[in-house]
Amino acid sequence: MYKFFILLLFLVNTLFANVLEDDLKILKDLGLESSFLSEKSLLATFDEYSSSYNINYYNNLLKKSSLNVQIVKSEIQNENLPDTVFFIPLLEASFVNQERGKNSPAGLWQIMPLTAKNLRLRNDESIDERLDLIKSTDAASSYLKKYYKKLDKWYLAILAYNSGEGNVAEGVARCALDRYLELNPNMNNTPSINNYKKMLNDYRVTKTGFSNLYDVYNRFESSYSFEYLVKNNKVNQYLAESSITYIKKLIAFSMITNRDLFKSIDKKAKYTLEKVKAPKGIQLRSLANAINMDYNEFRNLNKHIKKETLPSDSKSYNIYIPQNKLELYNQRIFTIKPIKENATDTKIVETKKTNITNKPIIYIIKKGDSFESISKKYKVNLKKLKSDNNKKSNLIKIGDKIEIYK
Repeated sequence: MYKFFILLLFLVNTLFANVLEDDLKILKDLGLESSFLSEKSLLATFDEYSSSYNINYYNNLLKKSSLNVQIVKSEIQNENLPDTVFFIPLLEASFVNQERGKNSPAGLWQIMPLTAKNLRLRNDESIDERLDLIKSTDAASSYLKKYYKKLDKWYLAILAYNSGEGNVAEGVARCALDRYLELNPNMNNTPSINNYKKMLNDYRVTKTGFSNLYDVYNRFESSYSFEYLVKNNKVNQYLAESSITYIKKLIAFSMITNRDLFKSIDKKAKYTLEKVKAPKGIQLRSLANAINMDYNEFRNLNKHIKKETLPSDSKSYNIYIPQNKLELYNQRIFTIKPIKENATDTKIVETKKTNITNKPIIYIIKKGDSFESISKKYKVNLKKLKSDNNKKSNLIKIGDKIEIYK
């Protein structure tokens, strides 16, 4: 009995040590001090969200959106982002891909219209790429990487994503200066310090001199501490309390995952997605019928297409289908007729119908491939190859599919 007790104690201690190590890795990956793990408000957040009620609630959310969950999980791993980033769509949108209104945020990542423009996500009367499951996730990843490059810490990049770069840069710069003066009181009111104070005050009043914020932060970064910011935030209002709560929730969710309490994270989706190109002017219902798929389910995969018909302003457009429907799609796509918008369009449709006598070759990009090497291999015009695939640059990714018309 005694030996059993010792073994049990050893296993418990080993498990605890492993979990503690995993929790510390969360903080390290985000750029936070390891001591933040003992921060009372963080522990309180963890206790709240690890309750049975909340575990069940969030597990159900993850279960209902298993496809979206797996897409985000895969894309984040591909982009080498911290695992904690996975939970942003859970906080932002409960992993539901939806639009709230014309000027409101949309999609899993709740991207605002102006942000979408900056990220080069199409958002017009026909298409809203904020609702494109993969493209919006890649765009959000790029946004976070941009902030990380400037702020050099992932948790600050996440805060900037949540509450705006200017708010975060001003808050941490002011916090860094305050802590420096607390550690070096004799430096207060020196000409250089007064100049830095003026830079911060000018930005708060006029919202000008944005680059000065980074000058202040970089000068006093060694004095900056997120723990100091959290403890003094209610008095000095460095950041909105909701933003600090936001990062603590993300950390708490990651800690809960380390304890294997979010079982639904690894739940397999009904299917995996395949991105394919569909010709312009085709009705979505016709596409769904061609691959024997329920129309509402098909629309749910392609919410980024606002109308019932693919836009006619480009030769083709990306849509998503289940991977197990790919072969059927390739067999039937060229039997689907575009809608005839008017008499002039009728001739165009008929001409295209007679010209499409051969199916394109679907080529999957491999390591070392380029448009030039592919055009030479298949003896097709380089310019035409890029045009057929709606590509303006020479950038291609391993695993992408391109169409080759002989």
